[in-house]
Amino acid sequence: MVDDEESLRSVVVDFLSQLGYNILSAPGGHEALALAGQYSGKIDLLLTDVLMDPVPGPVLAENLIRERPDMRVIFISGYATSALAPDGVLKPGTVLVHKPFTMKILSAKLREVLESRASA
Repeated sequence: MVDDEESLRSVVVDFLSQLGYNILSAPGGHEALALAGQYSGKIDLLLTDVLMDPVPGPVLAENLIRERPDMRVIFISGYATSALAPDGVLKPGTVLVHKPFTMKILSAKLREVLESRASA
């Protein structure tokens, strides 16, 4: 879970931990890259904010996927999809959850993305 908004990150980490997920958490892209580099286990999914400085979510995802090609990605953003897509921030087919979201919506999207990998 990577998001520069500490309160959101904390709530999501607590919620997903209660659901039985093992969570790595970082406040930004540089920290996430360092954490992933130190972590020898499998990372099934990256949940990251789209717009972060200095490393945006899509750049973070590209870097992590190079080392972990089976990893899935869900982006989260408070911006409308139309505001993210025209500049190439998000590619077609990207999984995006809009802020604010409920934990029910987030957990359903996580299951959907992780199960799609299992059936692929």
